[in-house]
Amino acid sequence: MTSTDSPPGTPHFSARERHAAAASRARSPEERLQAMQDLIARSWAMLEANPEGLAHFLRRNYKARAIAVVHEREHHGA
Repeated sequence: MTSTDSPPGTPHFSARERHAAAASRARSPEERLQAMQDLIARSWAMLEANPEGLAHFLRRNYKARAIAVVHEREHHGA
């Protein structure tokens, strides 16, 4: 099935997206976990290399986890 004859309601993926998805499915769970760990390590390295970006990330992250915000999400399903 090509992207142009996908069932109704399904997204049309580019050849690049289909290739990336197939490559991901071909990996073992251990390989996928290692790829995720590598991505996280690279992301932290980028943040640590930019102190202003790291400070912004931490402020936003802590703000999102504030007690009032968590309480609001738990009681109002946000």
